[in-house]
Amino acid sequence: MDENKNTAEEAADMDQIDTLNDGRGSGLPTHSVESAPLAAGSGASRTPPPTDSPARHSERPEGLASRRSEESVLPPPAFSSGQWTYSPQPAYPKRRSQGRDLVLAGALLVFCFLLWDSFIWAKGLGLGEALGLAGLLPAALIYLRKRDSRMTLYGWICAGLYLLGALSLVFSGDGVLKLLTLCALVPLFLIVILERLGLRTGTGLPRRLSDLLYACFMMTLGRMGAGAWALTHCGEADSTRSKRTGAALLGVVCAVPILLIVVPLLISSDAAFAGLVGKLDWSAGRNGLIALGFGGFTALLLFTLLFTSDKGPKPQPETARKGCEPAAIAAFLGIIGAVYVLYLVAQFAYFTDAFRGLLPKGFTVAEYARRGFFEMCAIVAINLFLIVLALGICRKEGGKVPGSVKGLALFLCLFSLILVATALSKMVLYMGSFGLTRLRLTTSVFMIFLGLVVLAEGLRLFVGKLPVVQFAVTLGAVILIGLSAANVDHVVARYNVDAWRSGKLDSLDAEMICELGDGAVPVLAELADGDYDSVSETARRELRRRSPETDLRSWNTVTQAANEVLEAFR
Repeated sequence: MDENKNTAEEAADMDQIDTLNDGRGSGLPTHSVESAPLAAGSGASRTPPPTDSPARHSERPEGLASRRSEESVLPPPAFSSGQWTYSPQPAYPKRRSQGRDLVLAGALLVFCFLLWDSFIWAKGLGLGEALGLAGLLPAALIYLRKRDSRMTLYGWICAGLYLLGALSLVFSGDGVLKLLTLCALVPLFLIVILERLGLRTGTGLPRRLSDLLYACFMMTLGRMGAGAWALTHCGEADSTRSKRTGAALLGVVCAVPILLIVVPLLISSDAAFAGLVGKLDWSAGRNGLIALGFGGFTALLLFTLLFTSDKGPKPQPETARKGCEPAAIAAFLGIIGAVYVLYLVAQFAYFTDAFRGLLPKGFTVAEYARRGFFEMCAIVAINLFLIVLALGICRKEGGKVPGSVKGLALFLCLFSLILVATALSKMVLYMGSFGLTRLRLTTSVFMIFLGLVVLAEGLRLFVGKLPVVQFAVTLGAVILIGLSAANVDHVVARYNVDAWRSGKLDSLDAEMICELGDGAVPVLAELADGDYDSVSETARRELRRRSPETDLRSWNTVTQAANEVLEAFR
């Protein structure tokens, strides 16, 4: 009797686990099991729900233990509102890799090694990074060519901008701009993959940002175990080749720490072996291993992203949201707008002087141009954020933004455009008096970018379907790539020298030109060949200080032109 009773209880427990696991397979969001009332003076307990007759499991008691070992262990359920609630979060299922998957992994490893080897050990970004980056996206798109979804127009535009950005590293000598371009290529790559696979939850800014974050972290770091498991388990489950591959990789990993111990002992024991080892270039091997480590980790992340890309964020229908009360949004924007009106009234004279290129009384050109320039940039960025936030959280009336909110948002757009125009006029006046620098040029271009995005956001108030997010991403990428490929250092040096020679500038800041990159070397050579006293002497001293760059990994057209000038000068 006791044995039958224990068997019936075990079968009932098995029924409960089956119920939870069946719900997990069917995609049910939650599973609830009624909890028994707590007995007075006793600890909390849980009584399983009624089960069918034990006869249903009469054939299973012998294999019950083995069955339980195969079942996944359920986490402790959460107690909520008098019920036990369990919401399963299944991990990405392990899947074996095939031949094409291994080819992709090898290609990614090669390109990532080129990228990291040049990034860590070369003196500047150039040919090595360009080759590595330019090879990653085509390899990914070729791997995904058999997927059912099609690339969108926005995806193709981002793919073209990605390749242009990678190639711009070969035509630029500005390290800061090239580093910014390198950072911009990461989201462009993710956007192309998401657009190619159709893994988008929506078109608004919040959803697009969430999709990027999901692809950047959850589809890479979150699934890295599945990607690593696939690389060590290729082919069929019972294939000898799969087992040998995993065993070989494990053997290589285990041999590394042993070699770190054995090799120094061999060097100490034999002079001939020590001499042989001493002739080897250990620095190159060390550098290669470090680059291989970083490249291998990056390749694993990219492989995981592409290999597990069949599971990702799916399009979600736009649901009606309550949102915030339009009166609250209007009051919020109205208070800010009132302060801006007072500012416009107080600063009217300054605005008119700025547009006419005149200086207010008591100000020098430098003081007037610097006064409030960066503050204006910050205000424009804040206004843009407030407009996007207000339009996003405001409750729609008949699917449209209320007129009061729309009018106040339009005022913020107009005020921001006035600030942009004022800041640019100040900067033009400043550059006309003191010349051009890299910071002044890039800041002015950034203000133009902000102004165009604000203008697009203002047009969206009247054209609801205007893709402002795609426009901002595309415009930002075009401007950054254009600056990177435009040889900004040469433009700055050439403008200052020509303005000085024509009398537009009273003096030439030769030290500032010497601080520029390789793009300024041809202009320095002109100054060195001229008869400009201290300016020519400063240019000659700077040219003698510089040496040609011979590392192929950092090669670019600007460096090549500078090397030719330096070789001729020596």
